[in-house]
Parts: sequence; C-alpha cells; structure tokens
Amino acid sequence: MASASSSRAAATVGYYDEYSDPELDTKPSNGRINQAKDGNYMNNDQEDDEDDGDEDDFVPRPHHDSPPPIPYQPPPNETSAQALKRKASDPVYQAIASSSKSTTNGGANPFPEPPSAKRQRPEPLEASILCAEPLDEFVMEIADWVHRNAQGRSNVEVEAKVGMIIDTRSDERINLPVSSETILAPDYPEIRFSSNMTVQQYAQYNQALNKLVERANQPTYPNARIRYEHARMVDTFHTPVAGSGFGSGSGKIRVTTDAKTGEVKECVQKTRIADLNIYSPKRKLDWRVSVSTETPVPLPPSGSAALYTRRKDRLSYTHQSFKVDLTQVTPSNPGSAAPSEQLHELEIEFADSNELMRTVRARTRSTGATWTGKEGELFDELMRIFVNNIRILVRNAG
Repeated sequence: MASASSSRAAATVGYYDEYSDPELDTKPSNGRINQAKDGNYMNNDQEDDEDDGDEDDFVPRPHHDSPPPIPYQPPPNETSAQALKRKASDPVYQAIASSSKSTTNGGANPFPEPPSAKRQRPEPLEASILCAEPLDEFVMEIADWVHRNAQGRSNVEVEAKVGMIIDTRSDERINLPVSSETILAPDYPEIRFSSNMTVQQYAQYNQALNKLVERANQPTYPNARIRYEHARMVDTFHTPVAGSGFGSGSGKIRVTTDAKTGEVKECVQKTRIADLNIYSPKRKLDWRVSVSTETPVPLPPSGSAALYTRRKDRLSYTHQSFKVDLTQVTPSNPGSAAPSEQLHELEIEFADSNELMRTVRARTRSTGATWTGKEGELFDELMRIFVNNIRILVRNAG
C-alpha cells in the first residue's frame, strides 16, 4: 500500500473546467483528480477500493468558500492566428463551439463572434460635437482674398491657372519645407509663376475632358451637361493712348479677332489687381488665382502698331457656373525673326462674371462687414466649387 500512499500524497485537487487541459478532460465523481505512478489518471472512487483505511492518506474536499479556479490564460504574445489554431485542436473548446454552432448562429461559423462585435451604431455619426462642419480654412482664405480684391469694382475677372511657381534665383520650381498644398503670402519674394505645361500633360487633359463631354451627352447622364467649344483666335496687344479714349493707365489693351473671319470679338483693357500662388508639393503642377478687371474700350486708332501678337487654339468646357479653357498659345514678336515656343495652358474661370459680382455684393454690407445670410453664403459656395475644380485638375496633371 506504500505505492498507493505515495500516489495519494502526490494527488492534486482541481475542478472540471471548460478551459482545462485536454489531457485532464475527466470529471471525477468526488471533484478530485489523482495521478498514479504510471501516469494514468483515476478518480478517488476507484482508489478507495484499494484504500487501507489510513486516515493520513485522506485528501479532504475543498470547502464551498474555497477560491474559484484560475481562469485559463492564453500563452504570452499569442497571435490571433495561433489562438485559432490552439482552439481548433482543443476538444473542450470544440465541444463548446459545437454547442454554440447549433444554438446561436445556425451553424454558419464554428467560432461565433460575440454579440457586441456585430452591434451596429444606432445613429449616424454627426459632423462634430456642435453637429456642424467647420468651414474649410483653406477655401475660406481664398474666398476672403478674392472678396477683398473684387468688392467695389466692375468688370471683374477671377481665374485660376495651373503651372509652376519658379524660384527666380535658380530658375527652378520652388521647394518649400511643407508636405501639402500651401497658400503663399502675396508678398512672398523672389518667385514668378509659369503657366506653361508639357505637351503630354496637355494631351492628357484634352482626352480626359473630352471623355467627360461624351459621358455628359448620354441620354441617361443624371448630372449637369458639359458644353464644348473650339475656337481659334488672334490677340493683338496695344499701349493705351492718353486723351484719345483708347484706354488709360498702364494696363495693355487686347483686341481679339476670329482667326478665320477676322471678326473682332472684343477689345478690352486688362488690369491685374492681385495674384495668389498655391504651392502643391505632392503634385506635378502648382496653381495661381488672379483677380483682374477687363474694361471694354474702343478699338485702337487706325495705324496703331501692335506690341505683340498671340495666336490661340482654345478648347472650352463649360459646366454650370465655370468654364475650363485648354489653350495652345503661339506668341510672336513683330520685331523678332526667331520662332516662338508654343505654350500649353489650362485655366478655369467663372462663366458669368456678373453672377460672381452679385454674390460679392451680397456678401458685404455697406459698412464692409462680412455677411453670413443665405445670399452671402452663395459666394462662399461658388468659391468652394471653384477651388474643387482647380484641385481636381491639378491632381490629374499626370
């Protein structure tokens, strides 16, 4: 009986638990699990048949107030894949999973997710703690700048051109320590803007815009149509003549004629008011917003020589309040025999400058304070869409 005594002396007290080691997956009748010398497991009822009655060998059952069993703890640093593999090889867990499979989810998943993982948000997310979306500071900065420079004027033109901001010291594109598009201060020194692009970029824009026109012309197209125009024009530039009624000040006068018929389309004096440069380090092109005035003037006096000429082959795409112009420009200097480099330009402008100026006036009271009524908000909405358009174009520069 010595072996039986030593076996019982080495006995352990435990409970059947659903997370027990699979090798101990036996539920004894008296709540104890004993291990014999040969490594086999037997419960105390089996061992009592061999008991010699020695009270010292009796292992008492735990009282009802004994501490609960320590819950199963997964191995440290166990990954989710390792956990699934361990559970799949655990017969106890398989039994639990089989029970859950038949009662909870119709057998679709052997390891069902807890109900909290499938719970959906009861209401949609709100824009902010104030239930309102804050104004885009980038867009508002451009809108306020345009408003300051356009208010109180007539014949205003607001346009944006794509190109590159060039460092005048190196004649290369600037390289600023910023990671996203940035509005440069209007007085940022030693830079100039080049509105030219490569032939490949021009062709890519042309193809993309033509596809938009084709799609917009489909009978089932649900959105606003895009109107396409192709025009060939010649611009001649003249110096204003003081006291003649032919312009005034320093702005050059531009006479635009139809390249085929010679018909005069317009004669205006364009005066630049202000420029705002936007640097886009993640894109191949930057952009610039300009506010100018284009004042109609009489035709130049007979015999007035042109300072220079530009021939323009322009493709126009008009969508609601905005017009995108894709233009090949061939400049020429009457006093030079050297061939001129052809330029490729893209700009977006307001299709109806009168509509823009109505919203500018509505945004400002007679005192000059910014107004937030519905009519004034239309200006901000127009500027937001204006910026959206130029951003989309810049991001698709190839």
